[in-house]
Amino acid sequence: MMSGDIFTQEHTIVYYETDQTGKLSLPMIFNLAILASANHGAALGQGEEELHANNTGWVVLQYDLHITKRPQAGDVVIIKTQAQEYNPYFAVRNFWLETPAGDKLVAIKSVFAMIDMEQRKMVRIPQSLMDAYEATKVRHIEKIPAPQAIDINQPTVKKEYHVRYLDIDSNKHVNNAQYFDWLIDPLGAEFLQTHELVNLNIKYATEVRYGQEVESHYQISDDQLVTWHQIKTDDTLNTQAELKWRANN
Repeated sequence: MMSGDIFTQEHTIVYYETDQTGKLSLPMIFNLAILASANHGAALGQGEEELHANNTGWVVLQYDLHITKRPQAGDVVIIKTQAQEYNPYFAVRNFWLETPAGDKLVAIKSVFAMIDMEQRKMVRIPQSLMDAYEATKVRHIEKIPAPQAIDINQPTVKKEYHVRYLDIDSNKHVNNAQYFDWLIDPLGAEFLQTHELVNLNIKYATEVRYGQEVESHYQISDDQLVTWHQIKTDDTLNTQAELKWRANN
């Protein structure tokens, strides 16, 4: 069985895509991945315009991110994406960021589903859509292990956020990259300037919508190299994530 072709595009990192360290920020890593995905779909005649004309859209269910090295402002990166496999309701897509010489910088595995834009319910993925991507049809997709949940018997650190108009994307829910702001901001500047993210596993459960109040909770391991997170609205669990870090030398 063969997965679909790899779509490739070149990008130069600009200053507003970086954080205080001058490196590509976590939200922008995912923004660039989704940009490549959108361009891939458009090149196949299966872009956002075509999907929305059928009242459908893609939603991400889970990401598993591995970072070898974050590029800096001015660096040229090659963004690659590939539709790996699918079944009637779920699709697996891979992303990579590499140097022009082929050195690996970032790798992301993702699971997507398709929803009815008005009813906000999952629908079957059209066969013609996946035929265009030349992805492999399987009975059961290759699942990503769930992130470890917060220990409900232990206290958490909490910070609250209000969902603004500009947090909402064309799929009428909070842009995926916004969640990473909510996840890492509560960790604080001192932690973020002394630790480098190496792995992130995030699972989305329930959509966050415009006007809601968000609670971002986290716990941290004794050695400060693993953090566990959840995002809640009222008593609803919207997202949970597990992040692994290395201390800067």
